[in-house]
Amino acid sequence: MEPLDFSAKTSLIAGVSADMIEIYRSLIPKAGKAGLMSRNEKKLDQLMQRLIGWGVDAASFRADVTDSASVLEAFREFSVWSKRLDVFIYNVGVVSNESASEVTESELSRVMSANFFGFVNCFQLVMPMMKKTGGGQAVIISGSSALEPERESVAYAASNASLQIYTKALRRELAGTGIQITELYLGKMQSGAGWRWLTCEEIVAGVLRALSTVPDRLTIGTMKLSE
Repeated sequence: MEPLDFSAKTSLIAGVSADMIEIYRSLIPKAGKAGLMSRNEKKLDQLMQRLIGWGVDAASFRADVTDSASVLEAFREFSVWSKRLDVFIYNVGVVSNESASEVTESELSRVMSANFFGFVNCFQLVMPMMKKTGGGQAVIISGSSALEPERESVAYAASNASLQIYTKALRRELAGTGIQITELYLGKMQSGAGWRWLTCEEIVAGVLRALSTVPDRLTIGTMKLSE
C-alpha cells in the first residue's frame, strides 16, 4: 500500500474516538488539517488536544448529527476554518435490541436518526464542499453485522438497509464528480477457537486501506455466524 500523503488535505471525522484519531498519528508528518465533530464536548476537546500535541492542525466542532440545525451550524464554523474538505469519515452508530413485534416508534426513530439520517444531514453539506474542489471521499463506518440484516433487530437492520440504498443511489448520481463513497464494515477476527473484536491497530489499518484503495465496500474481519 502506497503511503498516504494528507499534507494538502483537510479531513473531518464525525463521531470521534481514540481509534479514529490514531489514523493521524500514522500519517505524521504528512497529516493535513483534521476537523473533529461530536456532541460530547469533553471528549471532543481531549482528543483534539491529543492531535495538536502530535503537531496536527486540528479544530473541534460540537454538533449532534441527528439535529440538522446543529450540523448546519457546525459546518458554518468548519467552512470558516477550512475552505476545502477532502475526506469525511462518519463514525456514528447505535444498536437496538427490540424485536419487530415490540419495537416502538421512539426506538426506531433513535436508531434511524443516528445510523441513517445523521449521515444524510452531514453529507448534504459535505457534498457541495467536495464539488468545489473537484472531489473527495466519504467513509461510512459500520459493524459487519449490518451485512446480515436477518440476524439483527428490526430498527438496526432498517437503518443500515436505508443507508446502503442511499449510498448506492448517491454513487450513481455523483458519477463523474470525483466524489467517492466507501462503506467500511468492521467485524471480529478469529483467535484460536474463539473470536475477538478488532484491535485499534487493525481498525486504523482498515481505515487507511479504505482511504488508499477507495473501494465502494470494504470489510475488515467477520462476524461469528452462530451469533
